[in-house]
Amino acid sequence: MQAEIKCLRCGSTNLKPSHFESTGRIYSRPKNATIMGILQTGAHVTAMMCFDCGHVELFVDVKKAKAIAKSA
Repeated sequence: MQAEIKCLRCGSTNLKPSHFESTGRIYSRPKNATIMGILQTGAHVTAMMCFDCGHVELFVDVKKAKAIAKSA
């Protein structure tokens, strides 16, 4: 059973998956990534939006972030 996710701002459980958009995809990379880590596409960013207060929380693909960090 998956743990219930709560909004970090207001504590509500009324969160829904959402898209965080730009003119292209948004990625995140560890600051200490080497050239090999930088050449890889960063970890994809996804979002959860609170439908009570509007707070948006961002998440990255943990496996991808760890793989990039290992190449650092």
